[in-house]
Amino acid sequence: MVKRVKPMISVAAMTGLLEAIRDAGADPDQVLRTFELEPSVLANVDGFIPCSVFARILEEAARATGDDCFGLHFGERFNPKNIGPLAYTALNSPTVGEADAQVARYIKLYNQAGQASVIIEGQRAYMRYVLTGLDIPTARQQNEYGMAIRLNTIRTMVGSQWAPLEVQFAHEAPADISEHQRIFSAPVLFGYPTNNFVVECEFLERQVPAADTRLFGIMKRYLERVLEEMPQEDGGLSSVRRAVAESLRDGEPSLAPVAKKLAMSPRTLQRQLNEQGVMFKNLVNDTRRRFALIYLRDRRNALTEIAFLLGYSDASAFNRAFKRWTGLAPSAYRAQATNGNAPVADSMTDQ
Repeated sequence: MVKRVKPMISVAAMTGLLEAIRDAGADPDQVLRTFELEPSVLANVDGFIPCSVFARILEEAARATGDDCFGLHFGERFNPKNIGPLAYTALNSPTVGEADAQVARYIKLYNQAGQASVIIEGQRAYMRYVLTGLDIPTARQQNEYGMAIRLNTIRTMVGSQWAPLEVQFAHEAPADISEHQRIFSAPVLFGYPTNNFVVECEFLERQVPAADTRLFGIMKRYLERVLEEMPQEDGGLSSVRRAVAESLRDGEPSLAPVAKKLAMSPRTLQRQLNEQGVMFKNLVNDTRRRFALIYLRDRRNALTEIAFLLGYSDASAFNRAFKRWTGLAPSAYRAQATNGNAPVADSMTDQ
């Protein structure tokens, strides 16, 4: 049976984590060393790490700081805008329900373990948030972190005093829930199948007063394009591909630095690729090919610049590789693309 590559989460979702650990009285470097991570990994906001690693970091941070509610407190101080286009799309949605629909559709671009949805039951709506595929004993800290960010997002849209009718968590109750009650200003219950905000159905129709409809359209089109351009493959494999793409500008990508970007050992990454039946070299070649097609369609990119961006030592090496992929020289492909006659990526195979 083929195993999935572990789901990944955007490093942007961890903005301020090291400062939060330090402010809570622990050494963030020591917390990261527990997972063989360097602080530089969290400095790359375009990077991704396994969701399970992030969940474990939050659990370890709670232990190291002595703050049993570390994930909750980190989420409380987190600015949702740090996440980027997804947050701006939600914050500028015309209604709360539309914002939730946008999060449900595009959350996989930032958190492949997260799922959002709304369930209507009578006069109540359940705004659900679920974490899947973490494969860890407990995800309490990440559950609470995620729900606190969701609270911040909604309050940014409709007002800082907003509170749900009820908050439900998919983990068992801690000994002290006073901080949960303070932050959410609502009854907080535990041991449910999913994490939920319980609201009245009409709340979903609430207008977002400060929404910028023009920005909403721009951000939505951007996210839709990113979603469409994602290879139709295992989500974790897409993250490996993205890490490869980030390494191209440094030259020929190798397994070790790509694994480091993903906060895992080379051995672990190699094993996960083997389980997918994917060779690292072929993944590099296919990623280069996909980016080459994108770059060539923009005539502002010189061929020498494209070769550099793809990690080739010179344009001739890029030319040879591109001919293997497409049977065309890059200049010929560009000419065909201009006329709308160029072959598409999925019709080509690595050689």
